[in-house]
Amino acid sequence: MPIIGLDLGSHGFRAVEMEEQKGNVILRRYGCYDNPKLNLTTNAQADLDAYSAALKDFFLELSFTTPNVIVPLPESEVFTRVIQLPHMSEKELRSSIAFEAEQYIPIPLKETNFVFQILDPDPTNKDKMNVLIVAAKHTVLNKYVGLLKKAGLTPRSLEPETLSIGRILGDTVNKPSASIILNVGTLDTQIIVSYKGHVRFTRSVAVGGDSFTKAIEQGLGFDYVQAEEYKKTYGLDEKQADGKVFAAIKPVFDQILSEVRRSRIFYTTHNPNVIINRLIISGGSALMPGLLFYVANAMDLEVEMANPWRNIQFIKALEPQKEKLIDMGPLYVTAVGLALKELKDNNG
Repeated sequence: MPIIGLDLGSHGFRAVEMEEQKGNVILRRYGCYDNPKLNLTTNAQADLDAYSAALKDFFLELSFTTPNVIVPLPESEVFTRVIQLPHMSEKELRSSIAFEAEQYIPIPLKETNFVFQILDPDPTNKDKMNVLIVAAKHTVLNKYVGLLKKAGLTPRSLEPETLSIGRILGDTVNKPSASIILNVGTLDTQIIVSYKGHVRFTRSVAVGGDSFTKAIEQGLGFDYVQAEEYKKTYGLDEKQADGKVFAAIKPVFDQILSEVRRSRIFYTTHNPNVIINRLIISGGSALMPGLLFYVANAMDLEVEMANPWRNIQFIKALEPQKEKLIDMGPLYVTAVGLALKELKDNNG
């Protein structure tokens, strides 16, 4: 049965329709839509209705075959944390998790939905195990479920965006290789440490694609639309546009790289047995020209652009678009990771 990974952005969305056939994951349809007039960050009903209407039109236009979707919750709207607890069975943890979670979740538990997952023994303390706690306010969940249903869609599941990103770009238990994933979104950027098949650490930085556009706007005296176009055309390529676009974006982007360095030091200091050598870049703003080259020169890490299609097959009709899809891969990471959650849950 097909499922749609639907990545809801501030001003648009990306979707992939995938299904499992004979052990293979197949991409059947995909698409994206952006409109600066859309606004998902508000709670104003008129804005949410406009977003739902655009979503409904998008699904009709691309002829998706199922209304079943799985969507992400932005890091700013959800609480995730890995905590250390004494070893116990899942049944024992289930009866005590509310008390444990209450100590870490900064909002009353009765106002949230929360789930947990036992990860593995803590490598620095053999008497403890690592447990992931995820919590979201009822009001946030109701907002997303409401706008999806208004668009005629059936939400099968919601999960933190960082978990879907980690699922598709992280390492595995069998082949552990600690990585930092840098997901550069529109309004913010997520820094994710993935190790042994699990998200271990997340940090959100309030700098994203909009910040770059506004820096060009102010630096070069453009309006927003023109600045956005210059960002997409020249980005961090110092040789283009006399280096002016590069000069406008660089100090803003460097804030993100500073946070990556801090996150790496923080995590490896608390987990001295883990060595992080790899940085994977994803998100729509990852497609800026020159970004990969700039990051590779600025960081003492192996740097690569995200490719969510590595273990995914395409239907015959999409084969001619394979190169384009690989180039646009960073844009579809969250959507693919979401779809894989449902497919993995249903098939093992």
